[in-house]
Amino acid sequence: MKRDLELVRELLLHLESRPNDAPAIPQMDGHAELEINYHLILLFEAGLIRAEPQLSQTGRVIRVLPFSLTWQGHEFLDTARDKTAWNTAKKQVTSKTGTVSFELLKALLIAYAKGQLGL
Repeated sequence: MKRDLELVRELLLHLESRPNDAPAIPQMDGHAELEINYHLILLFEAGLIRAEPQLSQTGRVIRVLPFSLTWQGHEFLDTARDKTAWNTAKKQVTSKTGTVSFELLKALLIAYAKGQLGL
């Protein structure tokens, strides 16, 4: 399955907007449960969300129940929240490389924010 950074952003925004940390797998329009679960595992492994992992009998993470964002999740979302900045950074990355790397996208979002502040 391919990583969908739009879904990553949507999931982070959703988790941030929840009124409490009760574990629940969100429903996202246009995305299957399997796709959402896969991306929640990616977010958990990247340290962007707090979650309770559910393991297979062999110890492999097969699902996570998300609680909230981590500090790193909030930091990334603060740079990715603005839709104009998000689209500008994504377009810049894909036009040069043909793909979107998370770390490169994050660096461009930070650079965009610094530019908006005149830094």
